Amino acid sequence: MSDTADSIYQSLQEGAILGPEHHRFQLIGNSSTHLVGQLWQAKDIDVAGNPLVTLLIINPTLLKQTSFAEGIKKHAALSKQLQNKHIAECYGFFPHKGGLLLLSYEKLDGLTLSGFIKAGQQLQIAQRLGLLRQVAYAVDMNFQKLRSPHACLSPDAIYINRKGGVKLTLSALRETLESIADLLTAPPSYKAYQSPEAFHPGKLTRKTDVYSFAAIIYEVFTGKPPFDVNESEADRVRKQLEQPTDLDDEQWAELQKAFSTDTEERFASCTELMKAIFPPKAEEDSNDESEKEQPNAGIESETDDENSSPSSIKDKLKSTVKRSKKLLTAPPKIVIYTLIGCCIFIAGYLSGWAVSELINFKEKDFQTLQIAKQQEALQQMYDSLQAQQEIQSRAEQELNDALQNNSLLEQELLSARKMLKAAEPDTPGQQIFKDQIDNTTYGPEMVLLPSGEFRMGDQAGIGDDNEKPVHLVKIRKPFALSRFEVTFAEYDTFAKATKRPLPDDEGWGRGNQPVINVTWRDASAYVEWLSHETGHPYRLPTEAEWEYAARAGTLSTYWWGDELKPNMAVCSGCGSEFDGVKPMPVGSFPANHWGLHDMTGNVDEWVADCYTNSYKTTPRNGSAYTEKVCESRVMRGGSWFEIDRLIRPASRYRHPVDSKRNSWGFRVALDFE
Repeated sequence: MSDTADSIYQSLQEGAILGPEHHRFQLIGNSSTHLVGQLWQAKDIDVAGNPLVTLLIINPTLLKQTSFAEGIKKHAALSKQLQNKHIAECYGFFPHKGGLLLLSYEKLDGLTLSGFIKAGQQLQIAQRLGLLRQVAYAVDMNFQKLRSPHACLSPDAIYINRKGGVKLTLSALRETLESIADLLTAPPSYKAYQSPEAFHPGKLTRKTDVYSFAAIIYEVFTGKPPFDVNESEADRVRKQLEQPTDLDDEQWAELQKAFSTDTEERFASCTELMKAIFPPKAEEDSNDESEKEQPNAGIESETDDENSSPSSIKDKLKSTVKRSKKLLTAPPKIVIYTLIGCCIFIAGYLSGWAVSELINFKEKDFQTLQIAKQQEALQQMYDSLQAQQEIQSRAEQELNDALQNNSLLEQELLSARKMLKAAEPDTPGQQIFKDQIDNTTYGPEMVLLPSGEFRMGDQAGIGDDNEKPVHLVKIRKPFALSRFEVTFAEYDTFAKATKRPLPDDEGWGRGNQPVINVTWRDASAYVEWLSHETGHPYRLPTEAEWEYAARAGTLSTYWWGDELKPNMAVCSGCGSEFDGVKPMPVGSFPANHWGLHDMTGNVDEWVADCYTNSYKTTPRNGSAYTEKVCESRVMRGGSWFEIDRLIRPASRYRHPVDSKRNSWGFRVALDFE
């Protein structure tokens, strides 16, 4: 038989031995199919006692995608950090001959929340709350540990064990699953529960988990999901959901907040959502009603333990002790009468018991059974209290750890700010950084520039009227400016992520070439996207900031002096081999004194300001000049085909916001506090 991964995968059967030589597993039963492979129950035969585990055997076809294979391994590594009783523990990944890959998890019984709902299992309110509380706790702990949302929530990802309750799976797998979406035979079920923002590229927050968890709550209470996996974002936004019969108007209003398209209106966490819909008092009332209807109701002991309230148990015990103390402190006569009454009662009880024993010996068995039930109830009460105390202890430890981590981060941030502040006055341009977009992609290199003041405009008397009057501008706060003009490589990443058309490169190449043929609106869309992806306030530079940075503390016509020098820039007459031919790759010429390249020539650069034909009304604090109706925006820096007078730092001109040309580009700025 062939030993390829595909052939082994297709012929899996009970008794088969899988895994590397140093760690083998024996299959003992197939649980079910899985989104990315097959689930099998197995014995870990190289561990003492041969404990039972659940193996996820990955479909080899998917492993041919390198990004998917790496993502699965990353999932295994991150899952080891979770260590929570309601998140399925992953023991690691194990290769098998032929290229097959196995993931070993703690034993999962195979019943998912989806299967539970489809089977039409009827649960009391208290049971639903216990189950949902475990899910909320698991999802929130997933975020606390990994600092990223689960983003794949669905009833199919939630397993229910007879011992242990809820077991959440698919942690840290969103990007990995998205990378093989075209290879799956059907859309993954989490698509039916994903939030509106998950339909778009970009980083997701924990608010997307709150939305998905709300959809799961809806399904638990109605027996059907709120949305279909094939419904579009627009279909879901327009859809009017029916109010579940077991939720009152106030509860329904709270649940609907979690379905808001505005993430700010959603709750901060899944636990907060549960508290809003099911306040503690309402929850206790629900528990009381369910106990009246069905005294021994419960999914299993773990779920019942989660529903039991330590405070209510303690209150009952305190009440009993209080009544006892009250009796002991009563007047002597009352105590004597009470004791006499108790003795009479006990004597009567014993007599009755003796008579019943003689009449019917089966009554003894009944009494024994009742005592056993009482002992069992007390044991459950004790176990519940112990479980709640353990949860509280773990929560307190996690809170302490989080506070310590936060303290360390604050210290590091304070140190970084002190270093930057110390570096600002004396060494402008020496602090270079770039912000991360995802695991492999970064934004433009940024240079930190100091606050300061300069005289803006035509100081040499060779410029146009729109460069006057010369005036003092004070840049009150430090800011950052991109070291180079935005490149095709950087802009193409944005365009592909947002499904925008790629600008024409005129056959001059892409990559490290400055992006051209972009409008002011294109440039603005890029900085908006960059802000969203990095979480930092990127924008186009203001006209004053641009000239301040281009001058780099100098008063001369160009940053290097009053006369052109060969190989300092590319323009018409700048003395480079590409003068009047095409732009050069960014950074081809020396940087100015503040570490910024191509502030003269190469490509014209859009800035934020509306155009006005003089500086009479422009701001003096470095901010952008704006108008209600702004048909033209300012452009700075000159380009590869313009004459030397137009590449001066003071030179300025205008163009319509929707126009573009093969000599127009831009660079980005960033506010820095």
